[in-house]
Amino acid sequence: MTFRLLAALVVLLTMAALQPAAHAAQQEPAPATAVPAATVLPTPTPRPEGTVPRVGIQVGHWKSNELPEELARLRGSTGAYIRGLSEVELNLDIARRVEARLAAAGVQVDLLPATVPPGYDADAFVAIHADGARKPGARGFKIATPWRTSRASQHLKDVLDAEYAAATRLPRDGAITFNMRGYYAFSYRRHTHAIARTTPAVIVEMGFLTSPADRAVMVGKADVVAAGIADGVLRYLRERNPSDGAALLPPDFGLHRPAVEGVAVRAAPSESARVLRRFGPDSRMVIFEERDGWYHGFIRGEWRTMGWVRAADLVATDEQLPPPPPPATDS
Repeated sequence: MTFRLLAALVVLLTMAALQPAAHAAQQEPAPATAVPAATVLPTPTPRPEGTVPRVGIQVGHWKSNELPEELARLRGSTGAYIRGLSEVELNLDIARRVEARLAAAGVQVDLLPATVPPGYDADAFVAIHADGARKPGARGFKIATPWRTSRASQHLKDVLDAEYAAATRLPRDGAITFNMRGYYAFSYRRHTHAIARTTPAVIVEMGFLTSPADRAVMVGKADVVAAGIADGVLRYLRERNPSDGAALLPPDFGLHRPAVEGVAVRAAPSESARVLRRFGPDSRMVIFEERDGWYHGFIRGEWRTMGWVRAADLVATDEQLPPPPPPATDS
């Protein structure tokens, strides 16, 4: 056998020996890509027993010119003004009276300006404002929670509403606005200078500064107004369960679609309440609150139309929940 023939034979035998290994390498499955585990937000740990309750009282529009860059669009927001009285003056006067009452009851109070400390964490947060309207006859107070309402925020809203109404005898204005729900201080997903997601929070519109009747109460009976707010906060602190950390978590209901055609969106959680509109299976509802078998929310794309729908008339979807657009003002 010649040297060339011998060399060729060696090459062929070597290739044959390597071929199965190469084939096996091609068939070996690629390592599985690690799938990140679902993020589970832990239930907040209860504060140690004996911890002094901490409450933030925010003065609407106070020092708005000092708002940080992320809220620069609101630096010129000064609130309502009529007959030489500005909303910020009224808000500050009432807030200081509320602060004094809460402090006297042993509560640690932070009197906050328009700028909220980043991730502000407290047992309750109350933003104090007053309304204004061009429409003659507009009057009354209203209280709103953030878009996604935790059980704690709803509890705070309910007792504050009851105590404020009993103290002031002012009528309720049921027109909770888009800007109230989307108040910038609630928007922890959008802003750094906002409350922590687990801080129970409400915004109070004490009454209409443009209403002589409401103004007479807010200015002439300022101590009564402050008592209504302070009593509501104190009642919440008495009634809450400090060990119920789950109550502090805002729910995430996701998107829902109507189960049938022509589902009614009502002005209140009642079959007898006024129908605001009807919608069909192609529409989607963004929900931020549940109460007694009713969902409170708005139709996707119709951000400013909020109402109540029977939970039984809706079906959950797995579609992505769109964020509401930012409000134009700070309420």
